[in-house]
Amino acid sequence: MAINGGFIGTDKDPTTAVKITSFTSSGTFVADSPEAEILIVAGGAGGSGCPNAGSQCGGGGGAGGVLFNSSTARTQAGTAVPMPSSPVPVTIGAGGGAGGVHGPDPAEGRGGASGSDTVVVASGTTYTAVGGGRGGDNFGGGANHASDGGSGGGGAGKAPGGYEAGDSTPSPDPQGSPGGEGSQTPGSQAGAGGGSTGAGRGPSKGPVGGGKGTVYNISGSDVTYAGGGGGGRDAAPDSAGGAGGGGAGGSADGTGSAGTANTGGGGGGGGTDPGGSPGANAGGAGGSGVVVISEPKGTWTASGIWNIQDQFGHKINGEWG
Repeated sequence: MAINGGFIGTDKDPTTAVKITSFTSSGTFVADSPEAEILIVAGGAGGSGCPNAGSQCGGGGGAGGVLFNSSTARTQAGTAVPMPSSPVPVTIGAGGGAGGVHGPDPAEGRGGASGSDTVVVASGTTYTAVGGGRGGDNFGGGANHASDGGSGGGGAGKAPGGYEAGDSTPSPDPQGSPGGEGSQTPGSQAGAGGGSTGAGRGPSKGPVGGGKGTVYNISGSDVTYAGGGGGGRDAAPDSAGGAGGGGAGGSADGTGSAGTANTGGGGGGGGTDPGGSPGANAGGAGGSGVVVISEPKGTWTASGIWNIQDQFGHKINGEWG
């Protein structure tokens, strides 16, 4: 004890402890604090498959949408979310399924599936991160363009298939970025899926790599989430998936890679080569979503010299153990 009644230490800086809770599957959360920061990531979309007849490559899957507190990945702002005393339901969005190689016609590539939403309901407010949009394909001989989503899917390669890219939703405050448009010429490169902070690339803009994701430190270390899936190609090398769990797009005779689980990454599109194996050119599945919650526990260290007035104030506020 100091002569003024304080506790002696090296300094007097208070430190607030933090409790981190992560959900990789659906469940319920019981808060210890009246408010918390929340990162919500939806499931990424599957990349579409490519037929084995040298035709359209599959578009890359879009990343799952991202919310940080009440704001999108593009703004990274917003205040902490109020937490009720009752359990908070958390639903984790699944990644979209991978697109297959062909349907009834060997020249038709099947499309991947869009990702599912991740939802948190707290204090009467529903926070929804939107699943990623599927990549484009040419299943059924038609123009099955990529879908909109948290981030949009990449368009299929080689017109007149589904070369158009998907956009990011919901408007006017999108949760990600658009996908890249596929080739509209006899070239068969597909577009890549969008990531939370970067658009997917199309063949007209160079390598068809997936859109980049966003780095968050809510868990106590830097982690990148929601990268887009790379677009399928007709020649090596594979197209890179976006940083944040995006799967690589396949090249000649190559399958698209899956998005990383619990990042919301999009799956890569399938590549093509004439005469390729029917099982070699499928797309990759999307990565599942995740929820990370950070609460201030309100406990303080008693380092330094704390006078009686400081001690009393923290005790009254419930900050002194």
